[in-house]
Amino acid sequence: MGYPERRKTRATASGNGALGERPAPVLGIFDGVLGNGTALRVLEAALRTGEVAHAYLFYGPEGVGKRTVARRFGAALVGEGDAGAEDRARRGLHPDLSEIEPEGRFTTIGQVREVLRLAASRPFEGVRRAFILRADTLNVQAANALLKTLEEPRGETVFLLVARSREGVLPTVVSRVRSVRFDPVPAEEVARFLVERGYGEDEARLAGALGRGSVGLALRYAGEGELKELREAVFEAGFLFAGSFEDRHRLAEGIVARAEAVGAAHEGAYLAGFEEPDRRAREAAKRLGRAARDEAAAEALELLALLYRDAAVVAAGAPELVANLDRAGEIRARVGEQPGADWAGAARVVAHARDGLAYNVAPEAILEVALSRTRREILWSSPVS
Repeated sequence: MGYPERRKTRATASGNGALGERPAPVLGIFDGVLGNGTALRVLEAALRTGEVAHAYLFYGPEGVGKRTVARRFGAALVGEGDAGAEDRARRGLHPDLSEIEPEGRFTTIGQVREVLRLAASRPFEGVRRAFILRADTLNVQAANALLKTLEEPRGETVFLLVARSREGVLPTVVSRVRSVRFDPVPAEEVARFLVERGYGEDEARLAGALGRGSVGLALRYAGEGELKELREAVFEAGFLFAGSFEDRHRLAEGIVARAEAVGAAHEGAYLAGFEEPDRRAREAAKRLGRAARDEAAAEALELLALLYRDAAVVAAGAPELVANLDRAGEIRARVGEQPGADWAGAARVVAHARDGLAYNVAPEAILEVALSRTRREILWSSPVS
């Protein structure tokens, strides 16, 4: 099924009470957004021509700008060319632009029903409403409730759905939206951005490589001490081949402790914005801390896989592809100690182990299993083992 287009112009009340044409969108709404020029041009064309679909799906890896673009696009839609209204929308102060945060891991049917109730009513200020939702957090009931509205759109409401991939969204929802793909931002472009922000060139290049196409993650590697400590713990564990099971257990606990420290730092940073945080603020801080901890645990596995991937490219004779730029010498030495080791196989083992996080398996257990299996993968394939 296709999607209906918006009419190119629409009468709207002007400041003097007369009816006039919808003003042109404010120019430069995506200034400062890195990469994804094709996606941005598609959205700019929609604003310029007025051919706006009733629903979009922005999909791609974490940290490549999907939510930032959704917020700016939504702000332009509800601002209707009014710079003041668009500015308020960008700052979360416009009543016709709403971003729905999941309740825990999921966006619930209750939240979606409230969105649909608002979508069926008249906008507060302009001629449009816009809603931003994380499509891959919709539970089945919530997705089906939203689907009914996507099948028969009414009025001028625009839904901006954000997801890591189209596969994580119900196919029936995907078929009723306009999909816009977002790709990882090139590391060189991220590094230039970080240098412009005042970071040294070497630090910027390393953070850009570790960010793996995510500007947000690169910024964290450049400035977040807890994340750097997590990386150090992963490096220590990843190259321990001679230790016992107790040693691997200790290292796994150390990585999880570093992930807990990341969560605690985020929780503390949130609470620092309140002079006397109330119960709701403290609960929100705890949720934020838990989410940051879980993300850090997942990042630890990503770092472990990246470490073995770097070893694989060194073994293949392509050291220029190493992401851990500051540890290239150490990686080269480790590869020399284990000639013939299946580093790529070890990376695949970690990638498979990472799936356990989706089933609420304890991170310590996942890490212990991953370290044991990668050790076996590397040592058993090496002629000197």
